[in-house]
Formats: sequence, C-alpha cells, structure tokens
Amino acid sequence: MTTIIPVDQKCSVCGYTSQQYVLGSTNSWGYPDLDFRPAPMQRDTMRTWIVECPKCGYVAGNLENESGIRIDFVKSEAYITCDGNEFEGKLSERFYRGFMIARETNDTRACFFNLHHCAWDCDDHNDPKASEMRKMALPYLDDMIESADEEKNNLVLIKADMLRRTEQFDTLIEEYESVTLDDAKLDMVLKFQIQKAQEKDTACYTGEDVFGR
Repeated sequence: MTTIIPVDQKCSVCGYTSQQYVLGSTNSWGYPDLDFRPAPMQRDTMRTWIVECPKCGYVAGNLENESGIRIDFVKSEAYITCDGNEFEGKLSERFYRGFMIARETNDTRACFFNLHHCAWDCDDHNDPKASEMRKMALPYLDDMIESADEEKNNLVLIKADMLRRTEQFDTLIEEYESVTLDDAKLDMVLKFQIQKAQEKDTACYTGEDVFGR
C-alpha cells in the first residue's frame, strides 16, 4: 500500500512555505525494468521524489534542504525554459531542473539520477526526449561506475540498458561482450542486453523477460 502525506515545507531559496506531498510508504510487486525502474506501486510515486516551490520554482527532494542555489538561478531564462527543452510532461521538467541544480552544484550522482528519472517520465509520455536524456546521463554514469564498489554491477546494467535504448548497439557489444559479472542473475541480465543489442532492439524490458515468472 502507498501512503502520500501532506507536509508544509519552507523553501530554502525564497522562504515561501507551501504544502507538498511526500511519500510515507509504498511497496513494489513484480520485477523492475532492466534499468531498475521499480514495478508498481512504487513506480507510481515519482511525483513525490522531487517537489517544486510554487513561488520561485526551486525543486528538490525536500525544499528545506540547503543547496547553495540562489534566487537569481531559479529565475534565469535557462532554468525556466529547461535549457530550451520542451518536455511533454511536467514531471520531466521538474527532474530536468533538478539536474540543472545538481550540475550547478557539481553533484555527479544527482545529475545522473535526475536525468535518469526525467527519461522515465518522458517514457510515460512517449516523449522522444527520453533518448536524449539517457545520452546526457551516460557521462555522469561513467564517472559513478569508475568510483563505485558495491553498486558497480547495478550501474553497469543500467549503462547497458541506456546504451541499447539509445541505439548504441555496437558500443554495448564491444564494451560488455567479454564481461562476466560475479553475480549469476545479474550476468544473465547483461547477456540478455547483449542479445537484444545484436537484434537492434530498443524496447523496454523487465526482469520477467529475463527470468520468467
């Protein structure tokens, strides 16, 4: 069961207090997508992952968290127009602005995940910008993979999915065809990605497509 809780948050940029809806609890049934997008009901809570100040437009997981961003940044034309990107979904805009803030504050991890989540919302709206967002996310993902330890295999699988879904089939095959992950199930996912790349398949798949029910 998912619970959404209304809370008052004071914006750390402009000081305005607004009611926001945050995630209290949720669950997930079924396999995630191969890029680790969770299954329902958790996947349906994305609107709570990043909230927006209705006065100045600042976005964050929690508006009260200080980021060092100033009012002139969120009032800039680049921020308001999402660097000139026209998205089909409002949540896509919110995640992209989250990326812009992370880029301004040199937060590689937040840059990646905001673009990753932006791509998910683009998928939901059949917005072709999903591919562009994934391509933009890849350099940040490479930086994370380079310094990762425990989560490295998961990040590698996300990269494999991003490469395939952005039609970078040869890059995926060349980079990972001879790689064997030390977790048998994760290695099955990687081999599945390579197979689909060889077939030039850009579709979205879940763990069920790899392992069955």
